[in-house]
Amino acid sequence: MYILFGLTLLFLGQPKFLFAQEFGKEKIDKVLETILNSPEEEKKRHLYFKLGDSIVRKNSPEQATPLFKYIFKKDTTDFAKLILYEAYSRNLSRSGFLDEAIALKKKAIQLSDKFNMEKRYIFFHYSLAYSLDQINQPDSALAYLNKVEELILKEENRVLLPNYYDAKAAVYNSLKEYDKQEQYLLKIYELVKDWENTSQKRFHLYIILDFYTQVDKPQQLAKFTQILAEHYEEAHVNTPAGHMPIEALFKRRLSKENIPLLQKAINISDSIQSMNSYAYTTIALANLYEANGNPEKGIPYLKNAVERLQTVQKPSHLIDIFTTLAKMSAAANNYKDAYTYKILQGSLQDSVTSERMKKNIAALEIEFETEKKERKILSQQLELEKQTRQKNMTRYGLIALAVVAVMLLLFFRYRLQSQKTIAAQTHAIQQQRITELQQKNKLLALNSMIEGQEAERLRIAKDLHDSLGGLLSTVKAHFTTIQNEFKQVERINLADKTNKLIDEAVVEVRRISHNMMPQALSISGLQGAVEDLGLQLQQEGYETKVEIIDYPKNVDATKEVMLYRLLQELLSNIRKHSEASEVTIQLLGHNNELTILVEDNGKGFNYKEQLEKGGLGLKSINSRAQFLDGTIDWDSQIGQGTSVTVKIPI
Repeated sequence: MYILFGLTLLFLGQPKFLFAQEFGKEKIDKVLETILNSPEEEKKRHLYFKLGDSIVRKNSPEQATPLFKYIFKKDTTDFAKLILYEAYSRNLSRSGFLDEAIALKKKAIQLSDKFNMEKRYIFFHYSLAYSLDQINQPDSALAYLNKVEELILKEENRVLLPNYYDAKAAVYNSLKEYDKQEQYLLKIYELVKDWENTSQKRFHLYIILDFYTQVDKPQQLAKFTQILAEHYEEAHVNTPAGHMPIEALFKRRLSKENIPLLQKAINISDSIQSMNSYAYTTIALANLYEANGNPEKGIPYLKNAVERLQTVQKPSHLIDIFTTLAKMSAAANNYKDAYTYKILQGSLQDSVTSERMKKNIAALEIEFETEKKERKILSQQLELEKQTRQKNMTRYGLIALAVVAVMLLLFFRYRLQSQKTIAAQTHAIQQQRITELQQKNKLLALNSMIEGQEAERLRIAKDLHDSLGGLLSTVKAHFTTIQNEFKQVERINLADKTNKLIDEAVVEVRRISHNMMPQALSISGLQGAVEDLGLQLQQEGYETKVEIIDYPKNVDATKEVMLYRLLQELLSNIRKHSEASEVTIQLLGHNNELTILVEDNGKGFNYKEQLEKGGLGLKSINSRAQFLDGTIDWDSQIGQGTSVTVKIPI
């Protein structure tokens, strides 16, 4: 019994889903689509919960099970399982598949731990305890409850305490440890006694009273009968007392053993003036006597109740007493008295109904009079508002004229200022265009100059290589012949010296020619030329690292020459000024952009200071980067080396 009510409580107060008709696959698809498009986890959790709850409420267990399987086939996420397992396990329980429901709750505990959702973790523990208790495993149920006892006492989890204590009370009932059951039921009462009069609070009070109808504790029975009756009367003002669930609760306890308990409860209720408890326990005792074949024994108690209730304003209970007296008298074959009590019950019922109608009519009359007064006040307010509106219209008209005059003044003033502003902006645009044309002319001149320089370098390189280089090679050959013919010349070592000078001249011509137009640049492009520069640095004693990654294939030859010259000047600065021992050169291609990175571990310098001094090397490098529509970033600190990053669009 406790387990059934406990499981019902878990779902009290949950939000109703928007759909009134049967919930099937089509609506499931729509909800899952909404969940998929929702970025908020809390909104997803809410939609999953409403989805599962709607399936359970709007379908039979046999219909709901395949719908849950359909969801888990379409949505395989663990988060969906964690939220939906609550409704799915509930559906399995009501279908009689308790073992499957238990297995599902155990999985939900693991998922709650995975997602670090503490409240869900606690909920599935006491929900699992209910299920284990249902299959007569109270020890296992108690173990799961004890596992979360520390967590449930945390301030943020105290909202779950009434349900947790209810689960413990149910388990101790199964273990026949009634003192502990009572202990946890009273803990529930301490938690809920200051709550508002909600259905959830009345449910907890009902569970407590149900316990006291089964044990020999008349004082508590009277107390909680009175408390619960007052809550029902407050919540359902026009509902007769006999229609409250309290009487049905007592009717379930018709064992002879309960007669002394009810007699004590009647006396206690009378002594503490608890008329609600007095009426319910008296009716319960009379029903108990009738159930055991002695209806006449209950009649004196009922007559005493009539006398007591006639002294207080409890007509609803008095009606129930007369109804029970009529029934008991008929059962005792005293039909005359039964008829008399039935007449009294009907008369009192009519009186109560009439009184209620009078109260309702009085309330309606008050409402009508109030409405008449409100209408009169409203009419006066409307007249006042009409007069006020006319005054306001005159006032607003004058204000509007003043505003128009001010706006016209401001408009002409603004127009004059705008004309001045437009003239100034036109002048500024013209000046900007002149500046842009001057910059373009400078760039064109620089382009022409650079192209002329490259052409001249190419011509000089060819002349040095083809003319002077060949001539020096011929001179060397002649000296070799002279050396073979004239041993005397060899003796004075003049030929060797001349030979070395010619070799040096040939090497120097090759170096100058290579610097002006490197062979690697013309053969294998910038990649080969950069690798050549790295090799030269290594030969000069620098520890050099060259990296070329994703070099673009469509780089213009002229642009490669410009980039090569830029690299030459950067490396020339390193040789002349840096005192470095390590040099890194990187060429990186990415998204139509080429990045050149040159780093050294030299002494570094102050970039702004050197630029202000008018260093031609820095200006030349910056000009080349600007000419290529690129950007250059100098990062240098004294004693920490220099890093130069050039980014060129391809």
